[in-house]
Amino acid sequence: MLEVGGIVDPVTTLRERFDRRVEWHWRNRRIGWPLMISNTAPTRPPGRLTGFNQALLVQIRVIGALVLREMRVRYGRTQFGYVWALLEPIAYIAAITVIFTYLDRPPPFGSSMPLFFALGIIPFRLFNSIANQLTAAMQANLALLTYPIVREFDTVLARFILEVMTGLTVFILCVMGLYVYYELPWPSHPMRIIEGFMLICLLGFGIGLTNACIMRKFASWQNIFRMIMAPMIFLSGVFYSLASLPSEVRAIIAWNPVIHGIEIIRDGYYAHYRVVDLSEGYLLACGLGLTVIGMFAERFYRLR
Repeated sequence: MLEVGGIVDPVTTLRERFDRRVEWHWRNRRIGWPLMISNTAPTRPPGRLTGFNQALLVQIRVIGALVLREMRVRYGRTQFGYVWALLEPIAYIAAITVIFTYLDRPPPFGSSMPLFFALGIIPFRLFNSIANQLTAAMQANLALLTYPIVREFDTVLARFILEVMTGLTVFILCVMGLYVYYELPWPSHPMRIIEGFMLICLLGFGIGLTNACIMRKFASWQNIFRMIMAPMIFLSGVFYSLASLPSEVRAIIAWNPVIHGIEIIRDGYYAHYRVVDLSEGYLLACGLGLTVIGMFAERFYRLR
């Protein structure tokens, strides 16, 4: 090691360290000559997953298995199975259309009465189904929670995925059938329809997750919630639009966030749909707020 005026020469120090390293490797036959030096970090052998990626893969497999289990339990025990989940809303739309036609009522908007009702009934049923199915998700899967790999939130998320898949399949098949049969125009703003469905699903997820946590302490809450939701179909704009209501009634009905989602979907389909007192921000705030409350509550019960 060379010192100049009491100061260590850094170049000489590095050279000495290099020589000692080469001598050690050569003595132990770890490397051949010449020694290659790289400033880059050693790469991970191909085919190996990091801790996060491996945990994510396991989580995806758990959710997928729970979704398949939900499908078998709910739709695999009847003859029609999953087909009935598709036919039920279509039959409901047909029945409402027959009633309004018999009463000689014109469509609330547009020229097709079945289309107007489909754009209201299917989103509402999707929201209602998500909220109700998620409410009982934790209680119905208590046996699965004995496995360390399965958590309460996994059961809720699995039911949410299944309900969204079913609801969107019903909507696409129904609207495409009406489009072909009645030769209807193509949706004017498809992204607007997607936005409405995303917000409605978020609201249903937030309500369902919060209800599932409430049921951990109050098992009768599901029956109370069903009673609360019973008249909601008449307050959510399924059979009418916000613009057709008097201003005094509209000011009260607009507090229901579901009607904003249905109005967004109709606004996305019809080219000249009249939108009054519509607030995407209000619907988004309700969905995000309830989701955050539900996630905090689920975390609280899991850590206890």
